[in-house]
Amino acid sequence: MASKKPPRNAPPARTLAIDIGGTGIKMIGLDPQGRPLNERARELTPHPAAPNAVLTVIRGMVPTQPAFDRVSVGFPGVVVRGVVRTAPNLDTKLWSGHDLQTEIHAITSKPVRVINDADLQGYGVIRGQGVELVLTLGTGLGAALFVDGHLVPNLELGHHPFRKGETYEDRVSNAERKRIGNKKWAKRVHRVLQQLEPIFNYDDLYIGGGNARKLDHNLPKNVHVFENVEGLAGGIRLWADRRVS
Repeated sequence: MASKKPPRNAPPARTLAIDIGGTGIKMIGLDPQGRPLNERARELTPHPAAPNAVLTVIRGMVPTQPAFDRVSVGFPGVVVRGVVRTAPNLDTKLWSGHDLQTEIHAITSKPVRVINDADLQGYGVIRGQGVELVLTLGTGLGAALFVDGHLVPNLELGHHPFRKGETYEDRVSNAERKRIGNKKWAKRVHRVLQQLEPIFNYDDLYIGGGNARKLDHNLPKNVHVFENVEGLAGGIRLWADRRVS
């Protein structure tokens, strides 16, 4: 199986981190400490984003990366034991039931773990103490929840009802940002934070994704903005959390 855990005394491993997004597919090599081995590679996500088309892009990118021992993959949807359940920003009908973990293993011939993309990003930036919430502002809205460094998988907060009969993602998606402008969009993000704080009572909240830089700097002290490349380092911590298979 592609998801087998390495032996406890296995030597330090190099990791290939892959982030599949609604607009781009990112890839970077990481040393055993999570430091980048190369510049992050990025290719546009094909449209329509059918599994074969996405895998063709990944297959072409992998040979350009440094040598690696294992693979961590973030996917924009619900993933259970490497199998895709939903893909709202790609195409759920095409992806549902697709064993992405096995497909990536076939391409790389290395051990593979596939999880939700926000979950993977979160592993890269959390401190591992207390309750930590991660939001990614990109094509849609990703979310990840951690308790003392352990993942509560597939939160999919973005698709929960929020205001005016719309979901969180409906209100702060990239398409909506383009429609209403950055200023109004940023105010909506602040409303999201005001709503989530008394629900999760988190110690820290981290915001990433391509649109995080479009927020103003008037954020609470326990809210931290991070860059996408920082989130890709989650490909290391994913393998350290033995509750994730």
